[in-house]
Amino acid sequence: MHHLDLGLFHYQIEYTRQLIKDQHGNSFVNEIDHRLATIPRFSGLKIFSNGIQSIARLTASEYRDLMKDMLFVVDNLYNQNTNNTKDYVENKYLASLYQNWNEMYIISKYEKFTESDLIKFQVCIIYIIIFILLYKKKS
Repeated sequence: MHHLDLGLFHYQIEYTRQLIKDQHGNSFVNEIDHRLATIPRFSGLKIFSNGIQSIARLTASEYRDLMKDMLFVVDNLYNQNTNNTKDYVENKYLASLYQNWNEMYIISKYEKFTESDLIKFQVCIIYIIIFILLYKKKS
């Protein structure tokens, strides 16, 4: 689990920020930080009042809190390829990545798995692999 928190999710956030910067510039990266900073306080949820500029110093617990927020932060962040970027990644695919990541993460924490859990887990992994292929086009 720790590898998912500190390893893979960390790179997913970094790459998302780079992807958005490449496609839309710094203003949309700043919008991510703004959206994170304006999330209302909720008991037991870390508020990222300064955005995630210091992502390297986050703990596993803070990454889990960020997982709860990122789907809502990236959803409807941008609508179209205004810069005519080659290999453009649509916002709906980026939001789906975070949705599937969260589903996979939740299922991976189960102590026992049903057949339907494993099928859902497999579908999430397949979607994430497809998204990785989209990322490879960009890198």
